[in-house]
Amino acid sequence: MPAEEGRIIVFKEPVPNKVMTGHVIRSETAPNEGSCRVKCYMEPNCVSINMGPLTGGKIKCELNNATAENEFVYDLRTKDAHTYLAIENPCSSSPCLNNGTCQAGFTSKGFRCICLPGFPGTNCRAAKSCSDLKKIEPRAESGSYVIDPDGEGGLYDVICDMNDKNGVGVTVISHDSENRTLVNGKEAPGSYSRDIHYTGASLSQLASLTRVSLRCEQFIKYECYHSRLLRSNGNGPFGWWVSRDGDKMTYWSGATKNGKCACGVNNTCADSNRGCNCDKNDHKWREDSGFLTNKTKLPVKQLRFGDTGHTKEQGYHTLGKLKCYDIA
Repeated sequence: MPAEEGRIIVFKEPVPNKVMTGHVIRSETAPNEGSCRVKCYMEPNCVSINMGPLTGGKIKCELNNATAENEFVYDLRTKDAHTYLAIENPCSSSPCLNNGTCQAGFTSKGFRCICLPGFPGTNCRAAKSCSDLKKIEPRAESGSYVIDPDGEGGLYDVICDMNDKNGVGVTVISHDSENRTLVNGKEAPGSYSRDIHYTGASLSQLASLTRVSLRCEQFIKYECYHSRLLRSNGNGPFGWWVSRDGDKMTYWSGATKNGKCACGVNNTCADSNRGCNCDKNDHKWREDSGFLTNKTKLPVKQLRFGDTGHTKEQGYHTLGKLKCYDIA
C-alpha cells in the first residue's frame, strides 16, 4: 500500500539540537521543514526525521526508521543547529513478530506489519499448524513453512501439503526410519529395537502439534514371514510400538484394542482365531498395515519386533510420516 493511500501520521513537538543516530534510511535535501515532513510521510518506513542546515537555501533532511523510545532512547544525541522530529509511533512497542517490519500510520490499528515469508499473521506470528496457516492465508500453497504450535516461540520447519485431505492444510513431519527395513536375527520379544528421530522437531514440540490439531495419523506396516507380531508366547507380544510418552502399545494399525490389528477388528485375518495376519505364523509372506490415529499417543517413538531369530524367519517394517490436520 503506497503512503498516499491512507497513511495517517501525527508529528510530535520538534526537539532542538538533537538527532537520531544509527537509523537513517535515506538522506535528502528539502526547501523547508514542511517538505521534509512530506518526504517522511511518503516513505512507509519513516517514523522520525533529522533536520540540519545546508547551503543554498535548503535543509538537510534525514529519514529515520526508529524513534527515540524504548531500546533506542540512547540513540538520540546532541548536535547543534539540528532538529529532531518524531511521529506518534505505535511501532515503538514492536508489535510485529519474527523480524517483521512495522510501518506506522496504516490501518485502523495505526500500523501494519510487513512479514517475512512463512509468517502470515497480521502481527507476523507463526501459524500453529498448516491447517491454521490455511485458515489465515487461504491461498497458501504447498511448501516449507515455520510453525509454532504452543505459541511460545518454539519454531520449527515443516512441510505443508495444501492439497491432501480436501485442501484443509496438512502438517507433514518426516523422520529417519521411513524406508522399508529388514528385521531378522532377533528372536526374543521386542529384541529388535528401532528408535525414530523426527526431522527438525522434538517430541514435546510434536506433542504440541497434536494438541492443536483435530486429527493426526501415521501409517505403519509389518511384513512377516513366519514371524509373529502381537501373538503372545506367554510373556506378551513379540512386537509393539512405543508412544511419544514411552508407553508400550500392543495394538496395531486400524485397531485400538490390545492384541489386535485391523484385520482383527473387521474379522478378516488369515487365521480367524488370531488378531493379526502375521500371527498365523506360517511360511508365507503376510502383512499387517494401516493407520494409527490416536493423537494422544502419536508420534511413534520406537518400533520393537522379535520372532525372527530362526532360519527363514524375517520381517520388514515401514513407518510413514506423521500427518496432522484440522484445528482442534
